[in-house]
Amino acid sequence: MAAVAPSVARAQIPIAPASPAAPAPAAAPTPGPSPTPDAGPAPAPSAADAPAKAPPGDEYFVEQPPPAPNAAAAQEPPPFEPPVPPSFEPPPPPLGRHLAPQNSLVLGARLGWFFPFGNVWAKAKPVTAGGGYVLQGVPWSDYAASGPMFELDVGMRLSRSYTAFGLWERAQLRSGRSDNGIDGAQDGAETDFWAVGLRASSDPDGLGFLTEVAVGYRRARTFFKNDVQYQFTDAPFEARLGLGGELRLNRMTSVSSLITIGVGGFGSVERVGPTGTALPLTHGLDDGDGHAWATLTIGGHFDLLASKK
Repeated sequence: MAAVAPSVARAQIPIAPASPAAPAPAAAPTPGPSPTPDAGPAPAPSAADAPAKAPPGDEYFVEQPPPAPNAAAAQEPPPFEPPVPPSFEPPPPPLGRHLAPQNSLVLGARLGWFFPFGNVWAKAKPVTAGGGYVLQGVPWSDYAASGPMFELDVGMRLSRSYTAFGLWERAQLRSGRSDNGIDGAQDGAETDFWAVGLRASSDPDGLGFLTEVAVGYRRARTFFKNDVQYQFTDAPFEARLGLGGELRLNRMTSVSSLITIGVGGFGSVERVGPTGTALPLTHGLDDGDGHAWATLTIGGHFDLLASKK
């Protein structure tokens, strides 16, 4: 209700009674028009012509202003914040000095021992009179025994740890176990392997773990004292895996020891006579088979035309 009629709210506030106002002096009479004989008596004054009187309690209440803020609090200094120390960027570490070159032409050689095993082909042998047969593998050891080998490598160092290379491996093998065949006694054997590969070293600047993978072509030959040869060829997908260690001696030279194992299969087995006439050793239902080999080698490699890095 106070919001609707503020004057009523103000009337509720007790105020001292105002002293009665002194009566205003009477105004001097102004001469009016002289009455005429025809005019009647003067009209009486109405209530509207009386002066308006203010209603009781029509007073204004002024709120006191809020107290002034404490001057001491207003002058209190801001909290202390320590200055931020200047940032310091340490200098970059010096570049490491590598013993192995980043890029180079790589020449290398290995010496080791070659172990042939597996089968050179599978011969069909009848098991029943009705035409049944079974394939029986002919061991490579019948025509070759383990012997010394050497290997030549030529490649490009792609980075300090990786080298792509080509290789030629020659193993000079001893005679196999089968000396009582149609061609008599054997006179030694040999095998060649041409391949491309990738070599990786875990620490090319020191002593690191060495891994090699190579894929290529192999051929093998067995010699007889009557000048006859048995040739095992047509093996284009021979694969070899090598594991070992490599030690860097200086910027140019490293030495390594490697154990390899490989697998493959000969697609052609022939008997070549003294005049060069070739006849297949496989007949009818005979089939190819898988062979394998292993080597133990040591070798050295040289980085030629090395980069300065």
